[in-house]
Amino acid sequence: MPDGPVVLDTNVFINALTGRGPAVLRQMLQTLPLFFVSAPTRAELAWICGRLDPAHPGTARVVAAAAGVQSRIDPAKVLVPGDADWRAAGERAGRIAREAAGGGRRITTAFDPVELIHDTLTAIVAARAGCVVITEDRDFVALMGLDPRLRVLFYDRVGA
Repeated sequence: MPDGPVVLDTNVFINALTGRGPAVLRQMLQTLPLFFVSAPTRAELAWICGRLDPAHPGTARVVAAAAGVQSRIDPAKVLVPGDADWRAAGERAGRIAREAAGGGRRITTAFDPVELIHDTLTAIVAARAGCVVITEDRDFVALMGLDPRLRVLFYDRVGA
């Protein structure tokens, strides 16, 4: 564990709940009120619940697990981006996509712009709060290059 405050990225929740991450991720979820999350992470966790087919037999279990972790997030530890953060996130995400596409006018990369903007928002609010982001998402490598204050601790998914 890093020194100081920590922000958990969405993949921490998903991998801990599905058993695909290291055991320490599940331990983090057990002590969830101690950790920060970004508002985009809250939205992504809620998106999962809305996206799943209510008629599928496994949906109720997944929704209950996601709702359970959401209920243990301390609202005082949710880092909320402001208007300037959204603008900066859009610019930074666009810059990363452009550079990944080799500077071409047409962006034909595999980037999901919404996910990249959410990652960028998480990076911005975490850096401002002096938090370390825990993630497996390699988009944060590029984000660290755009903000020297951003600190990230990467983990590897079990079996990946």
